[in-house]
Amino acid sequence: MGKVIGKVIALEMHMNDRYSRQVLFKEIGAEGQKKLSQSRVVIVGCGATGSALASLLARSGVGTLRIVDRDYVEPSNLQRQALFDENDAHESVPKAIAAARQIARFNSQIIVEPHVADLTPANVDSLLGGSDLILDGTDNFETRYLINDYAVKNSVAWIYAAAVGSYAATMNILPGETACLACIFPESPRGTVETCETAGILNSADTAFLGRLDERTGGVGGGSSSGGMPHLPGRLCSSGG
Repeated sequence: MGKVIGKVIALEMHMNDRYSRQVLFKEIGAEGQKKLSQSRVVIVGCGATGSALASLLARSGVGTLRIVDRDYVEPSNLQRQALFDENDAHESVPKAIAAARQIARFNSQIIVEPHVADLTPANVDSLLGGSDLILDGTDNFETRYLINDYAVKNSVAWIYAAAVGSYAATMNILPGETACLACIFPESPRGTVETCETAGILNSADTAFLGRLDERTGGVGGGSSSGGMPHLPGRLCSSGG
């Protein structure tokens, strides 16, 4: 019994040291760190944005991190997707699996649930269920609308994000408090839409996005080279759409 207690105390001391600088930040503190350790976050898409988010959340001590991505690591990912290496690309490891392996190397205390899957209407409830926050790391509006519909229906906060070329945009969506994605974009953008495959992307674009995301976690906002995402006061999302 004494050895078990000793191990528990040692583990608590280790964890306190790991997050000590974060706990010193008064907006988080010890209580905030405890809440973080009990939280469940889902990241849909583990490309440049998703892998950066996964790394930061894992390092900050989020309790459970679920990563959903159907793709496999390839050489073109290594320029900007921080959780992957050359071996992952050479072996074509599923991104969700490769991310979970890398996270385990620097924080073995959190739970990471990798899902090699495409988010669809058939599995959206099982993959997003039980989450406190959903983060968008996708590259298409079809999946974003699916996330939005689930989040609004179940009153789960989610954060829209996009990055291409040298710019990025983000919008926090709090069902019942802010406009949702469908409020701002009733229909999916038509015509030619730039993607990383057609317009390229700088790895610094995601760095800029993460900075804007950190600034605006309190409500709807955005950052991009053209002035950011619009806020539509008076048009609040609800379970009715």
